[in-house]
Amino acid sequence: MTDDTAPLWNVREDVDLSELERAWGESKLSEVLAATLNSYNRLGRVNAGTAAYNLGVSTGTIRRWVRDGVPAARRGDVISLVRPPQGAFTQERTDHLNARWALTKIAGEPANAEGLWGYKGWLKPHDLAIIAIEDMPVHTIRLSATDRSKDSNRRLTAGGKIVSIVTFPNYFAAVRARAEILEDVYAFRVQLRNTHLASGAGKAWLADAPHKPLASYRKKPRKHVRPLPGNTDKEVTR
Repeated sequence: MTDDTAPLWNVREDVDLSELERAWGESKLSEVLAATLNSYNRLGRVNAGTAAYNLGVSTGTIRRWVRDGVPAARRGDVISLVRPPQGAFTQERTDHLNARWALTKIAGEPANAEGLWGYKGWLKPHDLAIIAIEDMPVHTIRLSATDRSKDSNRRLTAGGKIVSIVTFPNYFAAVRARAEILEDVYAFRVQLRNTHLASGAGKAWLADAPHKPLASYRKKPRKHVRPLPGNTDKEVTR
């Protein structure tokens, strides 16, 4: 347990264990560990030696956890290894709320919005892309201006390939959609390590996570921001 002076990014995720258990099922732990550590054996499952080293246990223990599940006393350690920290989810929710507030201002006070964000190019169309990471059963999501340079386009696809891309009317609409997707794949999120990704390591999820088609997030944005796990407060709008 941390005190109030602990850095936000060191705070363990306040995760809903039952939600993770449903998502991971009986056979997902090996895939989650392998994706997080980018370490696979010949069968495409987790390299038990790498996982054992990172968790301070034996390879036999890793194989037993994969087969029988992680004991309750060690779940926190596994979650801290494979999941983004609480600070990442807190920041994403803040970004979501701020984007919704900005979109309200753009619609109701266009001149004011132009003064605030026009010079940054944030009122111009932006693309949101789901990227399949090369040689990994993992997707991530990236955002870029629609009118982008060749270098920006290379950064958009770095480390993988585009599986879906949709243009949004402005930066904030794309941020809102990104936040909604990350909410929908919450239980399938992984924190990638030992990768050469330019970006997206903290916004990754298992590729088979269920979510709506990307275009649906543009056509039918959500009316509310979901609370974080463990937070029963209603949405606070700006």
